[in-house]
Amino acid sequence: MRPALLVVPLLATLAIVGCSNTPDLTPTSTPIAVPASDASPTAIAAVETPIAAATAEPPAPTVVPLISTPEPVATNAPKPSVLAPIAGVRGGALTIVSRQAIAHQDVQQEVSPALATWGPGLAYSRLLRFKTGPDVVLPSLAVECELCESWEMPDETTFLFRLRDDVLWQDISPLNGRRLVAADLVFSYERQRTPGWPNAPLLAIVDEMEATEDLLLRITLSAPDADFLAALADGHSKVVAGEAVELNGDLKDGPTIGTGPWILTGSQADSSHAFERNAGYFEAGFPFLDRLNVSVIEDEKTRTAAFRTRVVDVQQMEPAEWAEFRAAQAGVPFLKVPDAGTGLEVALKTSAPPFDDARVRRAALLATDPWSAIDDIWLGSAFVSLGLVPVDAGWLLSRDEMQEFFGRPAAARDLLEEAGVELPVPVQITVGDFGQAFLSHAERMAEEMRAVGFAPELDLVNRRRFGEEVWLGGDYQMFAGPIAPMATANGYLLPVLHSQGVWNTAELRDPGLDSLIERQAGEYDPALRAELVRLIQRRVFENAYRFMPATRISIWTWWPRVRNFHPNFAGSEYSHWSRVWVER
Repeated sequence: MRPALLVVPLLATLAIVGCSNTPDLTPTSTPIAVPASDASPTAIAAVETPIAAATAEPPAPTVVPLISTPEPVATNAPKPSVLAPIAGVRGGALTIVSRQAIAHQDVQQEVSPALATWGPGLAYSRLLRFKTGPDVVLPSLAVECELCESWEMPDETTFLFRLRDDVLWQDISPLNGRRLVAADLVFSYERQRTPGWPNAPLLAIVDEMEATEDLLLRITLSAPDADFLAALADGHSKVVAGEAVELNGDLKDGPTIGTGPWILTGSQADSSHAFERNAGYFEAGFPFLDRLNVSVIEDEKTRTAAFRTRVVDVQQMEPAEWAEFRAAQAGVPFLKVPDAGTGLEVALKTSAPPFDDARVRRAALLATDPWSAIDDIWLGSAFVSLGLVPVDAGWLLSRDEMQEFFGRPAAARDLLEEAGVELPVPVQITVGDFGQAFLSHAERMAEEMRAVGFAPELDLVNRRRFGEEVWLGGDYQMFAGPIAPMATANGYLLPVLHSQGVWNTAELRDPGLDSLIERQAGEYDPALRAELVRLIQRRVFENAYRFMPATRISIWTWWPRVRNFHPNFAGSEYSHWSRVWVER
C-alpha cells in the first residue's frame, strides 16, 4: 500500500546558464511531508490504478525498460550525413562558451551550471544520464544507463543497479585508474546528501543505500517517486571519489578526477577550462574529439564577436540576433530547443477578490492571446505550457487543446457578466523587471484584459523583490515574471500546485488536483503517468490557476565544420559533447 505521507523532495532550484533574469528562489526548507488528499476517488475514477496491498511473498523483480521516445519530427536544422567521424579524421578541438565564472570546483557543493555542465564538472559521470541524439524528440527527460548496465525494481521503492565492469577512474593520482565499484556511488551520494548542501534535495527521498556486491547497488526510497531516475541522471548527481575528497577535505581546489570522457587539464575560474580526450573512457570510440575548450565570456557582445570571428564554434543566440545572423549567413545550421520550465509565468491569487471567483480567472485567460504575443514579442521563440518539465514531449498539451482557454474576448465578457462583478474589475499585475520581453508581454496582457472589462494596473518590481516578496512571499493579485527553474515534473507539481506545497503562493485548494498530483508522483508506468499529467494540465487551465504564456525556445547555431551536434540540455545534461566531431 502507498504510505500515508507522500514525502516531497524539493529539488534544488537550478540557475540557468547565462540567464541573469532568473530570481534567487532557492528553497530554504527541508523536504516536506504532504498529507494524502481527502478527495473523493470518483473525481479521478477514469484513471484509477490502485497498487495492490503487500503480500507475504514479494513480487518477482521487474526489469524497468529504458523510457522510449517518440519518432523524430521534422526540424529546420540539417542533420549530419554520418553519426561518427570518418576513419582518419577523428580528433580536433571544439571551443564552446560558458556565460559564467565558477566559484570553485566542488561539484557537490555548488548548483551553478557553469561548474556542472560548462566547466570542470564535464570530467564526471553519473549512474544514469538523459538520452541525447538525432532521434530524441525534445523536450525529453528519457533516461539511459551511463555507469550502470541495467536496473530493476523488486518493488515500488527499491532499485537494484548492476554496474558496468569496465569503468575506470581517470589515471590521475590518487585514483590512478582503479576500477569503479558500487561503494564509490554510496560514498558519493551520501556526500551529496550532506544536510544544507545545494544538491542534497535531489536525493532527499532516498532512505537507504548499500553496495551489496562490488558491482551491485541497492537504493531504497522512503516513498514511491516516479522522478527518482531523473534525479540520478541530473547533471548535479555526479559520482566523485573518496580518495580525491580526502586529499584536501573537499574538492573546491580539486583534484577533479572522474570516470567521464573528458580529463580536465587546466582551469582558470574566470577565463577558461581545458579538457583532453580520456583514452581510458569505458564507451569505446568516445569522445570523438581530442580536445574540448570552454571559454568563459560573460559579456553578450563579446560572446557574439567571438563566435562571428570563429574563435567559438557553437553559440546560443537571442531571437533578434538570430534573425539578423541568419539573414547574413544563409544555410547556417541551427537547432531550436524547447526549454521547458523556463520563461514567463503568470499566476492568479485564488484566495482573494477578484480571482477567488473561477469565472473571473477564466475571463482573464480568455481575454488574452499568448500566441500573438509570442509572434510579436518573443519573435516566435516560445510556446505556451503549464510550466512543468515533461519526461516526454507527448506529455505537453497541443495548441489546439489549449486554445479553448485563450483568445475569446466575447466569452470573457460573458463570464464577467455571469460572475456579477462590478465593471471595470480592478487588478494589479505585479511584473518582475527581468527584461523588455517580460514587460512587453505583461503590457499586452493588460491591454487585452482592459478590452473585456478589467482595469489592470502594472506594478514593476525589481528582481530581488519579485523573488522574495512575490514568487515566494505571495504578495500579488496577479503576477507576470520568470518561473523558478525546476528539474522535474514533481519539482513543480508538488511544491507549487499541491494545496500543501511550500511554494503554493497562489493558494490553490483543489482536492481533486491534489489527488492527481499525488498519484502521478509515484506512478512508474510511463503511459499512465502521461495521462495523469495531461489531466492535471487540463484541470489547471480549466480553473485558470497559473500557466506560462511564453515558455522559452533556445536557438543554437554552429559553424558547418561542427558535426553531430544534437544536444539535450534538460536536467543539466552534457553527454552530447562527447558525440560531436569536427571536420578537418
